[in-house]
Amino acid sequence: MTLAEDIRKTMAPEWEGFERLLGDALFSRSDLLNRINAYLLESSGKRLRPLLALVTAKACSGFINNKSIACAAVSELIHTATLLHDDVVDDSDRRRGRLTVRKLFSPGASLLMGDYWLTRAIHVLIEYGCPAEVLGIYSKAIEELAEGEIIQMELADSLSATEEDYIEVIRRKTASLFIASVKSPAIVSGASEDVVKAMEKYAYWLGCSFQIRDDILDYHSSSETGKDSDSDIMERKITMPLLCAMRNAPQEEARIRRRMADITCDPAKKLQDREVAEEIRDFVVSNGGLGSAGAILRDYVARACGYLYVLPGSAARDNLESIAAYVGGLK
Repeated sequence: MTLAEDIRKTMAPEWEGFERLLGDALFSRSDLLNRINAYLLESSGKRLRPLLALVTAKACSGFINNKSIACAAVSELIHTATLLHDDVVDDSDRRRGRLTVRKLFSPGASLLMGDYWLTRAIHVLIEYGCPAEVLGIYSKAIEELAEGEIIQMELADSLSATEEDYIEVIRRKTASLFIASVKSPAIVSGASEDVVKAMEKYAYWLGCSFQIRDDILDYHSSSETGKDSDSDIMERKITMPLLCAMRNAPQEEARIRRRMADITCDPAKKLQDREVAEEIRDFVVSNGGLGSAGAILRDYVARACGYLYVLPGSAARDNLESIAAYVGGLK
């Protein structure tokens, strides 16, 4: 049994309420919409963000109210919407081992489904009477997600990304929704201002940790991770492992950035791009990029956990710490 399954067992009625709310929120008079929704719900991943929302509510107040369950559903709706949009931007055929909506139906269907899930998210917040502050938090997260993707596209074109640029991108495209998923249930659970601020910091460092961990895994074989290795390099993304390797071998930085520029992102030249990607991966491995990135990851996880001690001791607080350790690959 996984950590997520263990935690869900401790709040089974509330998790069932979340799943029920999510399904009800997506019901449509359109048979096609319902068919695609059913497909998406069947292929959902770990649902880490709604899990965080519910555990946060329990850690802050000792129970999980309906507004917190609504926040959990909204976090999943927004996350899935961004994936539907990303699959169109990236021309992705598969996600989590299954065909994407873009491939199975059409790029237009994927875009429109993403829009539908976003609008349903806003509707749920209103229907459950979440305060304007929470609507603002989720709206800001959607804005940050879009800006983060655009900035990342610009950096992929210029290949000038620094560590500061990278952190800014992952703050927007990953940490922003983690923050919304944690801060919002803390607010609707009646947490004090100090607790809300501490939970926001926890979510920031956790979200950054999650992305760094994902970027490290991109350098591992597909048999280990279940996804294509080197996909970030093939998309000309300069992530933490590569930044660390260039910092460890500064005399090679200019050459490696030039080699990144040789990646065309042209499907007709995929074999050529793959050869360049393998060269860059070898550079990262041989110059300690993965180890250095792993050290940063562990530091970020420790920072996240340091903010949890504003909460009273409880099994829920322990679960938040366990989630951070899991995200950091430490558990």
